[in-house]
Order: sequence, then C-alpha cells, then structure tokens
Amino acid sequence: MKSVGLRFKPDDEQMHPMHEFVVEHEAFERTKLHHWNPTVTDKNTIIFEIVGSDIDAYEEALAATPGILSYEVKQMPGDSFFIVVNERLDAKGARQTAAITQGDLIVVPPVIFDGDGSISVTLVGTDDALQSAVEDTPDGVDVEILKIRPYSGPADVSPGSLSPRQQEAVEVAVECGYYQEPRSGSVADVAERLDCSTSTAAEHLRKAEMKVMSELVGHL
Repeated sequence: MKSVGLRFKPDDEQMHPMHEFVVEHEAFERTKLHHWNPTVTDKNTIIFEIVGSDIDAYEEALAATPGILSYEVKQMPGDSFFIVVNERLDAKGARQTAAITQGDLIVVPPVIFDGDGSISVTLVGTDDALQSAVEDTPDGVDVEILKIRPYSGPADVSPGSLSPRQQEAVEVAVECGYYQEPRSGSVADVAERLDCSTSTAAEHLRKAEMKVMSELVGHL
C-alpha cells in the first residue's frame, strides 16, 4: 500500500460553486472536508470546516447553490465554523468523486479546498488503484502528484492545518537548517528563499508552529 498526495486544479466549469465562492470572497481562506457518509451516492452528507469570518455571507451562498438540500452551521472560536451539509451531486461532481473513491482507494481526511482554487487530497491504496485515480480525473481538472511514499499509518498532525504559504515556509525552514540543533539557518534565510520580508517569514513560521502545536495537544 502507498500513500499519495494529489493536488487537483479544476477549471471554472468543473469547480464547485461553494469552492468558487471561497476563491472569490476575501473573507475566506479555505475549506476543509473532514467527514462524510462512507456510502457515496448522488446524495451525500458531509462535514466541512470553513476558515473565514463572514458566516452570514457563506450561509447566503449555500442557500442559493443548486444541489444543497439542507445544512446546519456551528460557529467555532476564532475565524472558522463548521457546517453539516446534505448535498445532491450533479454529473460533474459525481465524476470527480468517483475518481478518488473507486475500487480499493481510501481517502484520508481532510480534503482541502484552498483559496487558490486547488483541491489537495491524500489517497491510500494499491499502485493500480492510485494510478486509476490519476488517469480517471475528469477533463477540465489538472492533477499534480505532490508526494508518494509507503503507507505507514496515520500522521499525528495533518498538513491540512497549514495554509500553502505556511507549509512552504516550514519546508524552507527545515531545508535551511532553521530547526536543526544547533541552528544553522535563520529567519532571514527563510525570507530570502520565500522572497518576502523577514517579518513576514517570521509570521508564517509562528502561525504554522502555533497550529501544529495546538493540534498536537488536541486543541484544534
């Protein structure tokens, strides 16, 4: 069994209306799909975490989206909230879902619908099943393989906790030796690699560390 990280980039016609709403609305960063009914049909019940502050605007968009049958919203501390959605998939949604839930594939949550329009997902399965998931990606959806490795059990901390920029900052910091002992890299080195100011690089690292440590001790 192998674990594969994929990033999908649907075009405008293939993007879900609520994902498009998050992309276009400045109050939202991303959406994380945490749980869903394991019996995937054209009608599904799913739980999302929405990272953003304008809960009223999101509810209005939900109510106006075809296929959304019902929903409940739960405000969380900070700029995020959870929603339980009952949705009927259209033909394009069914094709996208089928590509990653077929055969022996297992989807490892969360699935990240990011503010740049991409969808990041981790799949576990046999070589053949994983290859089929890539090959069966519908037209209009670009797919990028991020990482392939032998499956060794669930991670304690999910990379989905971090925004793409925060994850990039952490990866650069590791490569620069910022987290080595003794430390061989500096925040300035990270900033240079990220092409940003030192204060911005420090903020990315601080927020990433806060999220990882909080999740590690069970507060997220």
